Amino acid sequence: MTSDDRYDEDYYMRGIETGKSLYSGYTWRPDLTVPMVERMIDYLGICKSQTILDFGCARGYVVRAFRQLGYYAHGADVSEWAIRNADEEAKPYLTLAQNSICGPPLENQEFDWVIAKDVLEHVYFVSHVVSALMRSARCGVFAVVPLSAFDNGEYVIADYEKDVTHTQRWTLPTWAAMFLRPGWRVEASYRVPGIKDNWHKEGWEKGNGFIIARRIK
Repeated sequence: MTSDDRYDEDYYMRGIETGKSLYSGYTWRPDLTVPMVERMIDYLGICKSQTILDFGCARGYVVRAFRQLGYYAHGADVSEWAIRNADEEAKPYLTLAQNSICGPPLENQEFDWVIAKDVLEHVYFVSHVVSALMRSARCGVFAVVPLSAFDNGEYVIADYEKDVTHTQRWTLPTWAAMFLRPGWRVEASYRVPGIKDNWHKEGWEKGNGFIIARRIK
């Protein structure tokens, strides 16, 4: 598989209208993305000298924000449409992943940090993907995932069911367990202020999971 045609123009630009996703007119929003990335930097303790991979980068907006803040960020995504129509400032630093498991730039490349925000719920072989991400990360992996109340049950936040490409439905403990490895420390929480704040509402307090897997030095 050279790309994933599920993530086409309709998915990103007319997802709500076509029933494919929660996206509609997915475009650069610096007022939202830059503060979120600043929060990631502070929360994870990312240094200016470190390299970052945004796994599942879509049109590259997180990469653009990192770059604007002076960080060495790259992105990879399986969507040919998203990479072809990526943000012009981010495009030189984006790569079309050759498959949905561990295509370039994951193969034979390392980064200090790997970000996987709102992406692992889409992949079929999620444990294999997590292993690939961790092999590629010198310092750590930060993942943000939607949660279900019970493993393989419906999402806590019902709106997440509207994305037809969501395939993984797990509780926070189950997601966190996927990252447990010798030589790693795993932290998991239901809230990181400054990231996905619009999804933290009454009744949705346990709708998202935030996982940090850090290498133990």
